[in-house]
Amino acid sequence: MYTLVLLSLLGFLVLFLGAFDQKKLLLPVALTGLAAAFVLNAMDWGTDITWFGMMNYDNYAVSFTGLIIFILFMLFMLATWHFRKEDSNIADIYALMLFSATGAMLMTSFTSLVMLFIGIEILSIPLYILAGSRRLNLSSNEASLKYFLMGAFSSGVLLFGITLVFGVCNSFDLNVISDYVNNTESTPLIFNAGVMMILIGFAFKIGAVPFHFWSPDVYQGAPTMITAFMATVVKTAAIASFYRLFDTCFSGIDGVWYQIVWVISVVTILLGNISAVMQNEAKRMLAWSGVANAGYLLIPIMALNETSASAIFYYSAAYSVASITVFAVIMALSGVKNELPVDNFKGLAKNNPLLTTALVISMFSLAGIPPLAGFFGKYMVFFSAFNSNLIVAVLFAIAGSLIGVYYYLRPVVYAFNSEGQSPDKIQANVAFNLVIFSGIFLSLFLAIFQDFFNGLPG
Repeated sequence: MYTLVLLSLLGFLVLFLGAFDQKKLLLPVALTGLAAAFVLNAMDWGTDITWFGMMNYDNYAVSFTGLIIFILFMLFMLATWHFRKEDSNIADIYALMLFSATGAMLMTSFTSLVMLFIGIEILSIPLYILAGSRRLNLSSNEASLKYFLMGAFSSGVLLFGITLVFGVCNSFDLNVISDYVNNTESTPLIFNAGVMMILIGFAFKIGAVPFHFWSPDVYQGAPTMITAFMATVVKTAAIASFYRLFDTCFSGIDGVWYQIVWVISVVTILLGNISAVMQNEAKRMLAWSGVANAGYLLIPIMALNETSASAIFYYSAAYSVASITVFAVIMALSGVKNELPVDNFKGLAKNNPLLTTALVISMFSLAGIPPLAGFFGKYMVFFSAFNSNLIVAVLFAIAGSLIGVYYYLRPVVYAFNSEGQSPDKIQANVAFNLVIFSGIFLSLFLAIFQDFFNGLPG
């Protein structure tokens, strides 16, 4: 709770610094505040405190909140490079990202459906603005509009589902809903309909097929920094809240939703990977990769066993670190542009060995190639599935992973292609290079110490 308050106050402080034209203080203040929030959050480990009957800071919430804060810290260090020519509204961008992150924190700790919905809206509304933060760029404007329409529709469906569940249980509290499910021989049709609508709402939020609609357009059109935020913080918060709700409340009626999630997961994995193969624009390729990864993250939700939470946490951490590193390379190559053709990676290794190393490590990790963190992330997801006899789903997931190897390694092959003109040596600032080094290090560190991170959610 104190972490949430600190992050909210930090957002307001950043706004005031921007209003009084203290832009040089923005990054130091934001990073110091995030570091303090990370420590304050870690101090909640093992406390299991419930606030207002709507939020519970158990180890699950503390783990995912810590991951979200750490991701945000890395993104802020990239922001000075990415928005170096947009000083006029950088304070607004920082503040909106902080406010959106507070919504993500609520989504990891809620014990009431009301708090879940509030968290989703706090997360989403700043993103509608951030996606269109480049006001003179038509693709950015398009991304903002499409994200708003998609978010509004999914929120409406989710809220309708919450209303139906409340109408049957007469409570928004997760424990009351869980007791109702476990003590009722057969839940009524209206309750099951509510569960399905909540499922659809979450499928929209994580970008699962067939509810991904404009996700690739939004990823491609939004500023690359905001795309990285959506691919990491938003997806992590959405899948964490998805698992928390279904594990707590609806595990007793998995016959209602299990087959639907199974189909969505398999189709999402296959369609996401196959579509990514056909893309020639880097951000759009990563958007379809994000769709596929949503499918992988649905597998532990189907399994709902003692290893599911750990699998979701570790996979989210490994995927987020690798994604941020790839987006950092894209930022370096694309400059202030929103798009980067995959061909632009050609010859990268000639003048930019550090960026090439980061690209190789992160792409290999995303592809699930050992001994990097992405491999162990997929292994933990598949292990969780095997424990619940989801053999066929795992086989489809492995097939999707094999398809993914092609498009993940494509930019790497281009980077070592010496034909044609190579990108000039890119001189980035210290913060940017530190993120690159951190991405390389963490992809190895998470793999080496995966047993430790395996038990983090508690």
